[in-house]
Amino acid sequence: MFLQSIHNYRAIAIISIVMSHTYVYGLENTTGLMSVIKNIISGGTALFVFISGYMFHHVFYKRYQFKSFMKGKIERVIFPYLILATFAIALVYIIKSGFFSPDADYNKVVFFSPEDNTLTTTIKYYLTGRMLTAYWYIPFAVLLFLSSPLHYKFIQLSQRTQIIIIAFSSVASMFIHRSYENINPIQMLFYFTPFYLTGIYLSLYRNSVNKHCGLKGGMFIFLTISLAFYQYTLGHNGNYIKGMFEYGGIDIMFIQKMCLSLGLYFVMETFAFKTKLVDLISDTSFAIFFIHPWVLTTMKRLPFLNHPESTNIPYFLVTCLIVILVSMLISIALNKLLTGKVKSRNIIGY
Repeated sequence: MFLQSIHNYRAIAIISIVMSHTYVYGLENTTGLMSVIKNIISGGTALFVFISGYMFHHVFYKRYQFKSFMKGKIERVIFPYLILATFAIALVYIIKSGFFSPDADYNKVVFFSPEDNTLTTTIKYYLTGRMLTAYWYIPFAVLLFLSSPLHYKFIQLSQRTQIIIIAFSSVASMFIHRSYENINPIQMLFYFTPFYLTGIYLSLYRNSVNKHCGLKGGMFIFLTISLAFYQYTLGHNGNYIKGMFEYGGIDIMFIQKMCLSLGLYFVMETFAFKTKLVDLISDTSFAIFFIHPWVLTTMKRLPFLNHPESTNIPYFLVTCLIVILVSMLISIALNKLLTGKVKSRNIIGY
């Protein structure tokens, strides 16, 4: 069954991800209210993971078979990643950037080493997705896909056991935090799994949890804003990052993002609107994910495009809109052009 609310949620999730990667265009140095808003926008990957968990139950559970499930993910996620990652790694190598640079910064980086040769560095790039903005998500997602038999078993547990698992894994994530530069896919798997399981849980008990959606949505959005403001008063902007086994206190961003994931879900259920643009963004969301780092990389090298030193909200919003629209148009164009043996879904996931 098609759910317009979830379709809209996916569009908002990808918009949030693109916005968080575009701060340099007018939202880099902020104070006050804008810093609070940045704390809400940042970490949008949690929304993406939440909706993935929801769709795992809603779409795949009844017909789940590990082999066919992984085959679909290989075609639409892993294969496009390998193609685009190869181009990105080649580019990084040619211009002697990143960890191919003799001046590479290995501070707090646990996976790459100055002792690595070219082949080792290349393999590590594939395993971490570190060569391009946002591509770290795919190695983590692969681990998530491989864990699908556990997610399938999770659905079959009693509701009480499911709640206990979500609660304990959430507490663990609050202390694990995200990894430096998102470079450790295993750490990211532990960190984001509660969002995935929560998505599964809400789909599984959709009829009962969807009562009083407006009230629940307002409550969780209020908590989200309050936590984002609390982060600001602590002087903390953005995600909490550290080594997996280091102690860094409680990750307030995790709690905030869980509240946002739930709040946005209930708001979308309350106001299930339909517009052509939002539908198109949602339809091409994964392609936008794959393409927008390339658009940003290109924009970064345009001599006429400035990086405002002060906060410039209109400049930031227009830039975000351009990145999303260009990424979307490229994905649509490739979908129309590649109609032979090689399909656009094998390159950009759409």
